Amino acid sequence: MIDLEIQVQSEPVTRKFRIRKELSKEFDLYVKAAQEKSSGADESLVLEAILRNHFKRDKGFKAWLQHREAPDEAGP
Repeated sequence: MIDLEIQVQSEPVTRKFRIRKELSKEFDLYVKAAQEKSSGADESLVLEAILRNHFKRDKGFKAWLQHREAPDEAGP
């Protein structure tokens, strides 16, 4: 069984992007596996869960966010 938590939270926004055919096929299979685990899962919820999981584990992104959100130490 896949390791993915499906969460429905706020109102979704629409995004458009393109991915390679091979990745699209693999994503379709991942969605199918997620639907076997959580019957209400759809492509959007699965993609959200994948991104949420990746962002949580990406140390470089976390460091970048901290640097970006850190108050300006130089001050006035």
